[in-house]
Amino acid sequence: MTTTTAPPPVVPQRASDPTTPLRSRYWSAVEFTGLVIYQTFHQMEHTLAVANQKLGARHVHPVLGGIDFEWLHLGFNAMLMWGFVVVLIGYGAPGRAAWRALHRTYWRIFVLGVAVQGYHLVEHVVRTMQYVASGGEPPGIATRVLDPAWFHFGINLAVLLAMVTAFFGLRIPSDLRRKPRRVHASADQA
Repeated sequence: MTTTTAPPPVVPQRASDPTTPLRSRYWSAVEFTGLVIYQTFHQMEHTLAVANQKLGARHVHPVLGGIDFEWLHLGFNAMLMWGFVVVLIGYGAPGRAAWRALHRTYWRIFVLGVAVQGYHLVEHVVRTMQYVASGGEPPGIATRVLDPAWFHFGINLAVLLAMVTAFFGLRIPSDLRRKPRRVHASADQA
């Protein structure tokens, strides 16, 4: 009589280091780090735009000044939102549950940053639709009553501050310091 044994289970290196079938905490931490760098670059672009448009620093040119801004910012914001989704999926349900349980304040700050970014994406979708329809400077939603340069500077800064606060508060750097290995239980130990 032949018996078939199941393959050995994949066991996380440490009980406090949950992994998911999709990706490890390490790679999600790498993605989160990339998002912080990405948003820092985006914020720099808005800082230069405010310096140029509002503070009279005419010698300061936006980094990507020659590109159509509405399409560029729609793309920037869509990619950032997609990055948030990838990080949340990558950390998986155990990671998100640990964040909520152990670091409730920082989890809420992270969720607030994602929500603000969600609104920011909607703002740019509306602005791009208006831009395509009229060909002129689109009014957007909030920027009908607020100065567009300062509004987008502020909303990008809010998202960046939420990301940086969550990055350190959720202890993302500790996930970067250890690249998890999967340990397979050997058949003779069963």
